[in-house]
Amino acid sequence: MGNDGGSIPRRNEMVREKKQDEKTDRKTQLIAMNYFCALSKQPLREPVVGDMLGRLYNRESILEYLLNPTVFGDGAKICNIKGLKDVKTLNLRANPAYTTSQTTKRPVQTFDDQPTAPFVCPITRKEMNGNLGFEFVWTCGCVVSTQARKEMAESNQCLVCSGPVDSKDMVPINSQNSEVLDLLRKRAKERALETKKGKKVKTKRKHVDEPDVSNTRSSVSVLDKNTKARKTVA
Repeated sequence: MGNDGGSIPRRNEMVREKKQDEKTDRKTQLIAMNYFCALSKQPLREPVVGDMLGRLYNRESILEYLLNPTVFGDGAKICNIKGLKDVKTLNLRANPAYTTSQTTKRPVQTFDDQPTAPFVCPITRKEMNGNLGFEFVWTCGCVVSTQARKEMAESNQCLVCSGPVDSKDMVPINSQNSEVLDLLRKRAKERALETKKGKKVKTKRKHVDEPDVSNTRSSVSVLDKNTKARKTVA
C-alpha cells in the first residue's frame, strides 16, 4: 500500500473534512433560503411573505399552495400554513445591484461564488444573503438586519416605519437554531390564542351593544295601543 507513493488519511483528518463539508452544506442551504421561495424554489420576488418560523415565500406560491396543497409535492412538509393569516407580507428594501438572471441561471445547490442578494437592510445597506442575521416585525412586516437593531438605541418603535414593536413580535429570518424555532412556535401559539380571545371579546361586546329588539317591539306596541285609546276617548 505504501509503494504506490500514496498516503493513508488519518482519522482526525477525515473527521475534520467531514465537519468542513457539513459546514459548507449548511452555509449553502442558508444562502439558498435567502434567494429562493421555500415552496416553489423559484427566486424570491415581491410580494414576499414570511411565516411564523421566519421562512420566506413568494406570495403567489402561497396562494397556489392554499388552492392546491399538492401543487408543490411536499408542500405540507415544508410549511404549516393554513391561510393568509399564518404569513406576513414583508416590507423589503430591494437591492439596486441585483438582477434576477444571477439566480435563475444556476440551481439552488450551487453557490461557489455568491451572487448579489435581491434585498438589503434599509439601515446598514448590508445584503440579505445568509451571511448576516435578518429579522422582521410580525405586526408591520418591516425587515432589518439584526446588526441594525442591536446598534440602534433600544426602542419600542420599528426602525423602518416607526410603528409600535414588542420584542415578541421579532421573527428571525431562516434561523437554523432549534431553540429559536421552538420559541417562535410557542410565540405563534400565544399569538393565535390572543387573536381568538380578541374575537370572543368583540363578539361579546357586539351582543351587549345590540338593542333588545323584542323589548323595543313591545314598547312600540304599548305606545300604539295608548295612542288608539286616546283617539277613542277624544
